[in-house]
Amino acid sequence: MKRTALYFIFAIATLIASASTEWTLQGKPYTVDTLNHINVGPSTTLTSLRLTGTQNLNVFYTTTDLTNPLIEMEVLKAKDIIYARQEVSGMALDHDSDSKQYFLGVNADFFNMRRGNSIGSQITDGELVYVDNSERTQWAISDDRLPIMDCLHISCTAIAGDKVANISGVNKVATTNSLNIFTPRYGASTDTTKNTYEVAIVPVDAPISVGKKVKMKVASAPATGGNMTIPANGYILSGTGTDNSFVKALSQGDIIEITTTISTSKGQNIAPTEVVSGYPVILSNGKVTNPVDILRHLNGLHPRTAVGNDKTGTKLVILIVDGRSNDSEGCTSKVLADIMSYAGCDDAMNLDGGGSSELYVRSLGICNVPSDGKERTVANGLFAIAKAPVDNEIASIAFAEFRKTIDGKDTYTPVIYGYNKYGIIVDKDVKGVKLSCPRQLGKITQKGTTLQPTGNKGTHTLTAHFGKLTASMPIIVK
Repeated sequence: MKRTALYFIFAIATLIASASTEWTLQGKPYTVDTLNHINVGPSTTLTSLRLTGTQNLNVFYTTTDLTNPLIEMEVLKAKDIIYARQEVSGMALDHDSDSKQYFLGVNADFFNMRRGNSIGSQITDGELVYVDNSERTQWAISDDRLPIMDCLHISCTAIAGDKVANISGVNKVATTNSLNIFTPRYGASTDTTKNTYEVAIVPVDAPISVGKKVKMKVASAPATGGNMTIPANGYILSGTGTDNSFVKALSQGDIIEITTTISTSKGQNIAPTEVVSGYPVILSNGKVTNPVDILRHLNGLHPRTAVGNDKTGTKLVILIVDGRSNDSEGCTSKVLADIMSYAGCDDAMNLDGGGSSELYVRSLGICNVPSDGKERTVANGLFAIAKAPVDNEIASIAFAEFRKTIDGKDTYTPVIYGYNKYGIIVDKDVKGVKLSCPRQLGKITQKGTTLQPTGNKGTHTLTAHFGKLTASMPIIVK
């Protein structure tokens, strides 16, 4: 089910213009009704769909044009520490600033429900937040702003004199025969046991980051007591079992060179700024994969979260399917892949689902209905950021609904959104708007705020005016 970018644009335009269309998901027909389609940020739209078929499904997805220089993607760890959980909205609000506005977010990796650590690797702005080279897949965005979905290998190599060692993980619980790096994100200390050899190291020129060779100075003599305090401006290099020899040979004042490289499953070196794990890839080069034997729950009906992109890599889609309710039952991973394909994706990856599935928009709050009945605390999230200054001046307006169907006897008072020049919603209910419409549709009452239709059936146009700004929407009178 290959979809090109051109087809994607045409399909969405057709879907929005019509009351409904038909999709085939895993060989079964579904009627698809577009409930809403609005702008929610720079080059970013939010679309809400109702699918009726074998299962009833409510789908919410955003489409972001990554070529917009105002847009950046970022992965955030809950409360900026390894062992913590937090609501997606809370992560966004904690990091929001005048120059970086976190206007869109979604839950990301699977995680330990008790301790709050994510299952797979995470990199944020080039920083190694957590590294565990398991067989899980990752979503990453490269330094040329193109998304990547693959089973990535993150390699950290330490060199001290003529000795070379491979680092097993970053902020990962120490295992037998391993060499690990602990950063301040792990906590106050390493939580290791006795007979673990550890030294504190501090940056000489730059912190440890992706694609760079950096120098570290050994700030303490090797200790074997375990649970060493992690310096606020440095790291702990920790060795256990047969891998402790590298640490044992160090002396205070020694210089260590640490190099971090990331490679794809095909051996290509890349330097992504952001990495977040999920599992598995469900759509590859337009074809649905067959992952149901990997994780049992992939073949069940559950809420789902996915991230994907079109063939060009410039259109990013973040999508939620609600589940575990009579209104929206949830879907399998293969149905999710088909939905991502219809949403314009050529590649897509499954993220954590169930009660974690949540789509957050800064101006609108939680846009789907989480199956827990409320926002769940999760380990990390994937966010779209507007790198634009704070600007509360309304530069354009739009109806909160993109199309409205009313009975000929009903009145209608629309809500109007106000956007700044960067495409960010700055007013969810603009006051002072005046409506106008053709005579065959009806008349405007309540000081210009309300439509009173005449009862003439058909599709008409309602227009909103705010100063020199205008916006229009179709009104369908039945």
